[in-house]
Amino acid sequence: RNFIKIIKINKSFFELSIEQLIELISNDDLNIRNEENLFDACIKWIDYDIEKRKSFITQLIHNLRLGLIPIQLFITKIKQHSYIKDNDECKPIIGETLRLLYKLDNDGLMDTDIDCPFIRPRHAHEMIFAYGGWSGGNATSMLEAYDIRADKWTVVSTDQVPPRAYHGCITVGNKMYVIGGFDGIEYFNSCRTFHLIDRIWNEIAPMNERRCYVSVAYLNGLLYALGGFNGHVRQNTAEKYLFETNQWSTICPMHVQRSDASACTLNDLVYICGGFDGQECLQTAEYYNPITNQWTMIQPMRSRRSGVGVIAYHGSVYAIGGFNGTSRLNTGERYNPTMNTWRPITDMFHPRSNFAIEILDDLMFTIGGFNGLTTISNVECYDDTTDEWYDIADMNLFRSALSACVVDGLTYTKIFLYSNETSIVHNHSTSFTPLPVIRTTNVGQRTTPSLTVRLPPITLTSLNQSLRNFTHGGIQ
Repeated sequence: RNFIKIIKINKSFFELSIEQLIELISNDDLNIRNEENLFDACIKWIDYDIEKRKSFITQLIHNLRLGLIPIQLFITKIKQHSYIKDNDECKPIIGETLRLLYKLDNDGLMDTDIDCPFIRPRHAHEMIFAYGGWSGGNATSMLEAYDIRADKWTVVSTDQVPPRAYHGCITVGNKMYVIGGFDGIEYFNSCRTFHLIDRIWNEIAPMNERRCYVSVAYLNGLLYALGGFNGHVRQNTAEKYLFETNQWSTICPMHVQRSDASACTLNDLVYICGGFDGQECLQTAEYYNPITNQWTMIQPMRSRRSGVGVIAYHGSVYAIGGFNGTSRLNTGERYNPTMNTWRPITDMFHPRSNFAIEILDDLMFTIGGFNGLTTISNVECYDDTTDEWYDIADMNLFRSALSACVVDGLTYTKIFLYSNETSIVHNHSTSFTPLPVIRTTNVGQRTTPSLTVRLPPITLTSLNQSLRNFTHGGIQ
């Protein structure tokens, strides 16, 4: 993710040959958030030796995923660029890309394989796992993986395990940890792991207490399970898991009994907000300091929130959605730990409680939940730089009481997202093949396809280590 910094301080990028640059920008594994940033990089490469390189512009744009660029940005930034607008060799590419973009914008997704490199998404280097939940009156064990580059949820096939809802879920290393929960009959203190390489489920040591509606967090090598409901009372107790010994040990209890709360970590502290104490929905919040083994109350939230989603995002604690005792909420607020204050953010499109929340690709995702009438499959994401929400692809299963976690690493995304892709041959020549009409869906202001077909792997053996960082570090 340090591409811009690298090209400012390291000349290696600018010294690439045209063949090396085409290999780089054609690579499906190149980790970039916006294709237009890659276009900017190509222009800078040309500018480094403009007289010798300006003629390569056609080859370069032919190997970019132009169909992933929003249409207005394509017109103003690429079509009108001085290197392109008067270049006769570029005109067929620009014309066909415009036709494709207009078609996508007007018609949406068509059920067809995407075999065109201009619109095929690159491989995501991280994904969201959404596991378990409550659907159709029963607990489920469904596991889905979300690909942000293709805006698509994929059902993950695993060994059959008993269903679980109202649990916690966290990834640590090469395992996903599932903590506590409820299956419609039993309140669990049991915990299990899912190995990301072997796809095998295993049990680990049970917690000291049964915890449904549990809040979980991970901080400095320790896994925390906070509050919950044991089938009899709402709990203020909490415990931590030591990976080395496979043991749970109790920590200082919270000031408030909380089930249906949510927790996150920020600045070496564990925050927990909202919940239900058995009598009322809560607006209180507190944090735990592992060094002192003490809880400290903070400024209450602006709203009561049970079934809330809480997450740390860009130095603030966000509390989203939930149930205030009367209705499901689409509101959200963020906490400034320096000022000890809460401030509202833009409302979600959909009210929801008992949903999953995660951060992926610098965006905050709210996943599924209950809207007051039914469980939902809807997902939306929030960008704090614009204070806006965007509707994205629904999950395959409508559900609430699920939990989600982020799985980071191209090794894992290739296993769960791209193992069944169809290989195609990519032509690096300057000749242009007219683009087929392929329809896609919109993700916020970005146009992304819902199907992927990948190139054969490209090995960039000729590039130095700093250039390998481009595919592993990404471009913002």
